[in-house]
Amino acid sequence: NELAGRYYVPSLFVDYKADVEQPLPMIYQSGYLTIKEYNRRMGTYLLDFPNNEVRKGFLSVLASHYLRPKGEEVNSWIIDAVTCLEQGDTTAFRNSLTAFLASIPYDSHASLKELDMTEKHFQYTFYLILRLIGVYCHAIHCENRQSFGRVDCILEMDEYVYIFEFKMDGTAEEALSQIAEKGYSKPYLADNRKVVCIGVNFSSLTRTVEEWKEISQPQK
Repeated sequence: NELAGRYYVPSLFVDYKADVEQPLPMIYQSGYLTIKEYNRRMGTYLLDFPNNEVRKGFLSVLASHYLRPKGEEVNSWIIDAVTCLEQGDTTAFRNSLTAFLASIPYDSHASLKELDMTEKHFQYTFYLILRLIGVYCHAIHCENRQSFGRVDCILEMDEYVYIFEFKMDGTAEEALSQIAEKGYSKPYLADNRKVVCIGVNFSSLTRTVEEWKEISQPQK
């Protein structure tokens, strides 16, 4: 998310370097990111995914390696998850998400012995999952900054808007309360879609969903 949709001077992406710390040249040369605009005054270029299909392909490649299940299994799960969200079936989505996260072999990573590493790894995992879901959404906002704070994730579907706040080893009630206290749903007060606020708590022990609470705003 930090690389796509930003302007760069040519020296930052034209020189091919297979560098983990500076992956932009490699991603650009591979064709996943392309030049979308040129700012003549600043001499910078806007790099972004050329279309949703390329974005999906890039995320699928990451998912197949990072999440460990075969790419086909990840993509199949994403389609089912999107269908649940499109239909407003949050119960099915919650159950599916819980089972999917539990199936990822986190314990095969030796670096996850420390709690902070477990939390970071989980954050990266869930962010990747949300981005894959976002390919099929009307819009997705992760760590979206608003006037009163930064909401973890907003998924906009054609008929629903889902506002998520996540906690690890906390409570779902705390997450849901934060949505209300920070006013994360205020930008959608005049929206005709059904707005669903969801607080989710994850367990560092089980590495999956432990608690889930939600509340819906009245539709206009």
